Amino acid sequence: MAARDKLLIASILVSALVFQAGIARADDDDDDKKGPGAAHEVESIETENIFGYTLGTDTGEKGEKELTFTADGRFGKARGTYNAYAGEAEFEYAVTDNFKVSVGGALAGFDISHVPGFDNASGGGLGGAFFELKYRFLDHRTAPFGLSLSIEPEWARFDELTGEQGTAYGIEFRLAADAEIAKDFLFAAVNVVYQPEWERENDNGFGFWSAGSGLEVSGALTAQVVKDVFLGGEVRYLAAYDGATFGDRQGWGVFLGPTVYAQVTETFYVKAAWSFQVAGSADLPWNSSLDLVNFERQQGRLQVGFTF
Repeated sequence: MAARDKLLIASILVSALVFQAGIARADDDDDDKKGPGAAHEVESIETENIFGYTLGTDTGEKGEKELTFTADGRFGKARGTYNAYAGEAEFEYAVTDNFKVSVGGALAGFDISHVPGFDNASGGGLGGAFFELKYRFLDHRTAPFGLSLSIEPEWARFDELTGEQGTAYGIEFRLAADAEIAKDFLFAAVNVVYQPEWERENDNGFGFWSAGSGLEVSGALTAQVVKDVFLGGEVRYLAAYDGATFGDRQGWGVFLGPTVYAQVTETFYVKAAWSFQVAGSADLPWNSSLDLVNFERQQGRLQVGFTF
């Protein structure tokens, strides 16, 4: 079995400490909604995870808990060997029907050799930790479309691009919109993500801090082809910038690929996505049809989730 496959499987099986903050009592929301596979008087499909990298706006019913395990992989540069992996475990709690909090930890691994501009790197370890606050402003069931905003502060121990050890802090802001185009069949979502980050290489505590930022704009369509099974596709535009507030653009890439989601039981789902870079450009002295400096040829994600 290839190292890539072994790490993918290990990332799904790994367990992490689950942190749960004290939750203040909140007012009941009026809407009665349904999570994927749950039984309610009015059947409804929860959209948060039915796409790929793109997320839906739903936040779960008040009191719902969810544990997810996610394995991400990024593969391929212009030359040499480049494989980067991440495995996350996350606990989510719906405070109300429109607001949820989550917390989690991550592992990171790298296999980088003979890539121009990169030091060779092999190994990994604890990747970092994060928490998230997500609020849904509009429900796609009662409004023309759903709308949500999530904020996710994070701490990381590795540079996600080079694999070098260090210290990094970042915040992900994600604005999501989704709609049910054909009832119980066709769904669409759009995300806009802004992520500033501050990083220092592991230089005995005396390294210099540097700042960068990322932008992601994505769109996805998915259809319920048979009961509880969704097939779709998504397109993502990714861009990397100097500075925390969109300084000079260092490069951009467009990724395109399929997605699949299956509600296996009432309380367990699995989803997968794979993306290929189909266009892009890096800030280089020569023209390029792809950005293989800031991004990769292919990216993949596998996620399983349990609700209770």
